[in-house]
Amino acid sequence: MLSQRKRLLILAVPVAASLALAGPAAAAASKSDKAILKAGVITKTDVPADWTSKASNASSDALKGLKECKKINTAVAAAKKDQPRARSRQFADPVPEHATTAEDVVYAFQNKKDAGKFVSAYQGSAATACFERLGVEIERNRPATTPPTVSPITDLQGVGDQALGYEIKSTFTQNGGEATLYIDFIVVRVGRSVLGFAFTNVDARITQGPDIVNAVVQRVAAAEK
Repeated sequence: MLSQRKRLLILAVPVAASLALAGPAAAAASKSDKAILKAGVITKTDVPADWTSKASNASSDALKGLKECKKINTAVAAAKKDQPRARSRQFADPVPEHATTAEDVVYAFQNKKDAGKFVSAYQGSAATACFERLGVEIERNRPATTPPTVSPITDLQGVGDQALGYEIKSTFTQNGGEATLYIDFIVVRVGRSVLGFAFTNVDARITQGPDIVNAVVQRVAAAEK
């Protein structure tokens, strides 16, 4: 049976994943767009063989009404309306107490300039403030020991044509114990494509994350050639 503190961490995961992910594709996709979308989602070959998967129910709705996230909300709303996109299934470690998940979304923009403009919404002090507010929302009504911390992910050099990321750490306590939920958001531009990854893990940054990101980025780069 799961401990209460682990259940609390697992319940926080869907809120955490909401920022980078959007709903199913709505805009019409060309043949080249479809190739990018197929290449850009995490598949079972990208994760450990024993991981399970389910349809993701993540959306960007959790950020609506958060003034700190206005810039990102505006960019995501426009992309959801106008750009072909696809979302992966949510993959997870079969041991629930690990709270280890991985999922992503891919957008096929019309050109590199538009893709770069979208990525810019995740840069700067406004984006940092949004992630800080998201950390507060994740801890809301849960027994957190300290305020969440938000840090840039700094080991993304050479990943795609442009990459950035943020890590939220939230520590929870229950019955005298503590556990820290690590939430990583990574945005990568590959040519005219943009990938948004969301990872979660307990007590350490997800070790499989870099390999998953690199596998998907390499496929998208090949699809764009």
